[in-house]
Amino acid sequence: MKSWVKPVTEVQKFEANEYVAACWGVGCDVSWSNDYEKRQGDYWNGVTHDSAHCGNSSNQVIFDYNDDGIADAMIETGTDGLGDLNCTIFSDPNYSQERNVSTVKVGDVIYWTTRAADGRTWNHKGTVFATAAGHPNRS
Repeated sequence: MKSWVKPVTEVQKFEANEYVAACWGVGCDVSWSNDYEKRQGDYWNGVTHDSAHCGNSSNQVIFDYNDDGIADAMIETGTDGLGDLNCTIFSDPNYSQERNVSTVKVGDVIYWTTRAADGRTWNHKGTVFATAAGHPNRS
């Protein structure tokens, strides 16, 4: 026995299977930062900055995990073989005034450091962008 089934259109609501964190990118000003490392004497010990790594704004990401407009953490993800590095943010170019990540806003010029497991410390400077270039919905 054959029966006729009426065609039906069904619209399903998209439900993400995990929370997607809002994020902002920060590109390192590699020229300024390399000059700083040279003045400190660290440049010749492997503490250098490169446009393909820290200079890429999608490599330093400021996360807003609960989407409340307040930054929760900053991580450098695009290192040259060093893995993910936590960032310590400063409010001055001498890296003497530590700044809470929650005070960072889009458009701010910030200074930050990253430290490798071998003890080397990189000093960065950059401007916070609304999204990480190439990863607007990074989670």
